[in-house]
Amino acid sequence: MRADRFVTDGKFWTSGGASPTFDMMLHLIRQRFGSALALDVASIFVYDETHAATDAQPLVSLGRIEALDPEIAAAIRLMERTLDRPLSVAALSMRLGLSQRKLELLFSRVLRISPGAYYLRLRLQTAHRLVRDTRLAIRDIALRAGFDSLSAFSRAFKQQYGESPLAARKTGVAVQPGEAAHASSQPSTIASP
Repeated sequence: MRADRFVTDGKFWTSGGASPTFDMMLHLIRQRFGSALALDVASIFVYDETHAATDAQPLVSLGRIEALDPEIAAAIRLMERTLDRPLSVAALSMRLGLSQRKLELLFSRVLRISPGAYYLRLRLQTAHRLVRDTRLAIRDIALRAGFDSLSAFSRAFKQQYGESPLAARKTGVAVQPGEAAHASSQPSTIASP
């Protein structure tokens, strides 16, 4: 599986969402008609930020948070890059050049959740998508979500989604966080301050 925003392979083109589709379209225009026309099209749509195909598709759409709280945005992007080998909150803080206390206060103020809980939720959302949308072995999904123990992964998954990863795969119905009886009561989207 690739985290690219879009992939072109001969006559096959695929993308990972609305914005990556626009990037892919601009890439096609650039290839066939040149950069000037691609720039004109981007300008018509007031689209400033184009991305390369190989830019990683973010798991979280940060919206205004990137401008209003760049430290939170940087923390979330670091979490996304390290899902398969999660860092402790202390290590996250150190890499970001923040004190652990400041990172915890930022997350509490902006997202109303601790950095550790947010990180776990992000890992479980990724695992949930992989359980539903792929045929990867549950063990491989656990590893990709940063769990060394299959039982710890299954427990966390069941607590978040109300069913085991195998049950979720069998039903094929996407249960949203918070719908499970014991799931966290935190919202699943990022609110802007």
